[in-house]
Amino acid sequence: MKSLSDEIFNLIEDCDLKTPKVAGLAGISSRTMYDLKDSDTIGFISMLKIAQVCKGSDYHTVMRKWCLKLFTTEALKHAFEYAAIKRDVDLLEELLCKTKNDDYLTAYHDVYKLIYDFMRGEIRFFDLYEKLKDIRITDKSLAIIVDIYKCYMLYYKKDFLGILTRAKKIEKAIQKLGDGRRAFFKQCYVYRLAEVMMPVHLHFSNFEASRHFSEILVHSNISPKALSDGYYGLGMSYLLSNKSLCLKYLERSYKMMCKIERADLIAETKMNLKLAKLYYDVRDGMPIPELKNYLMNMTLREEADFIKYFGFVSKNDLSSIYEGISYFFSKKNFLFAYLIADDLARFGVDSEQVEALKSIKLIEKVEIGFEKEVVSCFSHWDRIGISRVS
Repeated sequence: MKSLSDEIFNLIEDCDLKTPKVAGLAGISSRTMYDLKDSDTIGFISMLKIAQVCKGSDYHTVMRKWCLKLFTTEALKHAFEYAAIKRDVDLLEELLCKTKNDDYLTAYHDVYKLIYDFMRGEIRFFDLYEKLKDIRITDKSLAIIVDIYKCYMLYYKKDFLGILTRAKKIEKAIQKLGDGRRAFFKQCYVYRLAEVMMPVHLHFSNFEASRHFSEILVHSNISPKALSDGYYGLGMSYLLSNKSLCLKYLERSYKMMCKIERADLIAETKMNLKLAKLYYDVRDGMPIPELKNYLMNMTLREEADFIKYFGFVSKNDLSSIYEGISYFFSKKNFLFAYLIADDLARFGVDSEQVEALKSIKLIEKVEIGFEKEVVSCFSHWDRIGISRVS
């Protein structure tokens, strides 16, 4: 059976490349390549970049094989997170089987086994965090991912203030990971945190912050879904201010989601675009149509923000508009509170009153600890201009 070193050097040769050239393109030292040949070990990010230099956007095909060749405790920890963040259930299953009886990886195995069961739909989301809490965790990197999953749970409970409070602690913990051997975890956790912070800041109408976290998702280029989520955040952040940008980004979100094999997510992303277009059409004077057809592909059905918005507006009276404003503010949904406040003008409400309502903010200034370029290891092939070398 071929070793990891054999696999990597054979791929380089098959791509008709020289080792120094690959090292240069990957941004790693020649010494790293010599060490790989001698010890059959290499840093995870270095391995990931070599895969991207050789295979371009198809790098995951070789990463799947290489992850299963890893044998050190540290490398296998990285492989767990790689499989999970790439949402590769099959690879994660193989890694779990490989490490089942490894005492040094017990906590990692237990945590990622729960994540695996959740990804397969065998654990309900609200049960996941409670089960994660039961695992004895002393590893600082692993503790961070449990805290991030707590944020995921709080998001579905709509405790957005709770997320903001917890996120500050998580940001500091991620910063402490540094840029050494835990750099891969740092990048993955920044991505995971951005994944939940983007919609939270969108909810609070912190549009600059929401765009920043959206750009982290887009810049990461981890997967089509990551790109779709990032473009959705960008699109919705322009809903109130720029129709063309809003629809452009939501269109991109839909196109990216079409690249994954999830009919439900594709349908919902398409509906997000349709509802945004409907919003602008209604603003231009089109009557609100029957909403039943829009409900079919919405996860929250009647509770979806756009559906609630159109429900209030369709009553076509001032009291229902104020009812809608009160409803959205009570949910701390500032984006849609601002959205429906714009409808007051149709009933002759003074523009200064409208702007006063739209000036209400929960947070005046958002401090962001990470630049969008932090998550770069997954998009190395794109940034150095390689589509496919082989």
